[in-house]
Amino acid sequence: MTLGIQQDGLTSTLAFIDESGHPHPNDEAVRPVLAAVCFAQSDSRSLSRQLYRVKRICLGTERVGLELKAHDLLKRSTFQRKPELHEFVESVFDLLRNLPVTIFAVTMERPTQVIPRTDTQLPRQYQYILQRVHALLLDQPSLSVVLIDGDGSQYGGLARKLERYLHRHREGQSLVNVVDVPYLVDSRFTMGIQLADMVAGAIRQYEGAELFRNPPPDAYLAAIERYYRIIREKTRDVVGPTGKYTWYGLHRMPERLHYFAPEEGESAVVEEEEAEGLSNQSARCDGHRPSPLALR
Repeated sequence: MTLGIQQDGLTSTLAFIDESGHPHPNDEAVRPVLAAVCFAQSDSRSLSRQLYRVKRICLGTERVGLELKAHDLLKRSTFQRKPELHEFVESVFDLLRNLPVTIFAVTMERPTQVIPRTDTQLPRQYQYILQRVHALLLDQPSLSVVLIDGDGSQYGGLARKLERYLHRHREGQSLVNVVDVPYLVDSRFTMGIQLADMVAGAIRQYEGAELFRNPPPDAYLAAIERYYRIIREKTRDVVGPTGKYTWYGLHRMPERLHYFAPEEGESAVVEEEEAEGLSNQSARCDGHRPSPLALR
């Protein structure tokens, strides 16, 4: 698949998006996460080769096709009973520390009620991720190609909602640094999505265990905290379109925003900037905004 941007003077950035957990009252994830791993298209082959090499060294040539899935790899039983997979996970995050990537993530609160879905409203967490990808490239001659895990049927038709947001919503139309044709891909064959999956999974477990508040009680959660710190080093805060507020690369979204659906053409940026403005003076040292409870 060729994803290059065929415009003079422009380069391509790839933004791979995946989630860990799902915002639903019955989901086991206390704080589901949507994450994006972004890097230049020119670095794609090198990144894939480096991950392939890590797989070959840790797992052998017979298992180089193993998919990076946080659900399978980031769990206690893996660390306790499968030392080769433990070593593999450690090597992946050690590699991530030195990769030329930028990470954004939105951590949500598990909703207390089923989120109403419409045929048109793109879930707020996707809007926030796309806004950050756009802002990342504001001063660069680059366009971002967005790649999302899945077939587009999630969230009651994610593919259709993405298309409507980017083409028909005033806010989506303003994201001129984001190519308006997102790609829906299979994670089994897309290394960038696999990295985004691991990143989202590590953040979700860090948040769920509230390691920002409590020291890790055991070796497994100490490893999760270490992975989170590596991820945090790869994030970048960006400035919103008004130039007045900072959007954190690691963002917490209040539960109430699951249910708030702006009218067509109304900007979700305004609401977030107002919330960011309230919290800029008291942002914690972990790079996240304060607890959403403080903003309700």
